[in-house]
This record gives sequence, structure tokens and C-alpha cells, in this order.
Amino acid sequence: MEPEAWLAVATGRLGWADAITQGRVRVSGIRADLSAYLPL
Repeated sequence: MEPEAWLAVATGRLGWADAITQGRVRVSGIRADLSAYLPL
């Protein structure tokens, strides 16, 4: 993930699901959903 994408997700300017849909985050595996922890 690019730093800009992390800041947007961490501050709530970009949702976790939206970041994945837009291709700004690439995730895989059973622990890939961080939506419960974001925004910080």
C-alpha cells in the first residue's frame, strides 16, 4: 500500500472496502479485513 493510501484509510478519508475496490490496497488471506480497526 502506498503511504498516501494508508493515510487516507487511517484517517477515514477512504474506506477500507473502497481502497480494495479501487486497487489502492492488495490483500489476501483470512486476516486481510482490517475494517474493524480503521479508521484509527
